[in-house]
Amino acid sequence: MKRADIARLTALERKALLEELAAMVATGELGLGDASRILRGVMLGMDRKTFAQAMKLSTSVVATLEDDPKANPTLETLNKVFAPFGGKVALSFPRLEEPPPLDDAKRQRREMLRAALAKSRRRRRSAAP
Repeated sequence: MKRADIARLTALERKALLEELAAMVATGELGLGDASRILRGVMLGMDRKTFAQAMKLSTSVVATLEDDPKANPTLETLNKVFAPFGGKVALSFPRLEEPPPLDDAKRQRREMLRAALAKSRRRRRSAAP
């Protein structure tokens, strides 16, 4: 998924993509750092430094959140990171029943999000010294 692909989506399609991303985080399929990387890199098309400056965070805070699965960011930091997308960190509890099976549209959105994450990780690793 590229920035141009996102630009072609309707507002409802972008909203559905954001909701699917949130669902993947809620189920543990993606971490908060993964979600941050996808939103920052694909939805906004920003590098870490530019994003950190815009959110009034240090670049190292953004890098730690995205790269360290054991990162322990504050709620304030998470709310700053997800605010440009209308996101807010909240408390939720797991469902007691099994969620309904994914329909084709949801399955396709999840694949797009996974591909975007994999691509951003490959690009970053190949750029490292």
